[in-house]
Amino acid sequence: MIGKKIRSIRKSKDMTIVELSDKINVTSGYISQIERDLISPSLAVLKRLSNTLDVPLSVLFLEESSDNVVTIPHDERTKIKLSNINVELEFITPILKNDEKKPEFEAFLFKLKPKTWASNHCITHESKEYIYIIQGEIECHVGERTYIISKGDSIIVPENNNHMFYNRNDDISEALCIISPSIH
Repeated sequence: MIGKKIRSIRKSKDMTIVELSDKINVTSGYISQIERDLISPSLAVLKRLSNTLDVPLSVLFLEESSDNVVTIPHDERTKIKLSNINVELEFITPILKNDEKKPEFEAFLFKLKPKTWASNHCITHESKEYIYIIQGEIECHVGERTYIISKGDSIIVPENNNHMFYNRNDDISEALCIISPSIH
């Protein structure tokens, strides 16, 4: 709503209703009614509001995003060590709470120690798995085939395919993994 947007911008500029009304030559009651979305201002008043509030006129008409933006500082990422895998998963997407809708995808980082398998058994799930190598090199065993992916390379493992990851090198390998749809 335009009124709520105007109120938010006015308050962010530490301006009172009286100050704003004086600057655009209308009554404070008129501004109050606009901000409570009781009336719709004329285009001339909207232009004066946008000039006084120092925002483009179009900003007053932008809808607020209904999507919640989430930030996850690097030192607050959820790290999980599952008993059936040999790597710690560092999630860069939020971990679901019990009552939340399953996300479209999940993304995590993992480091694979030298001469180590990521898991002691084949991994299979009903989601596509996208792997991007950040550092080192990883053998990706998918079904009967083995793929070597190095720093900067990526691989997509289709859903319902047995796969395993192995670091055959003497240095740690690190990868970004995106699973879609989410399996957790």
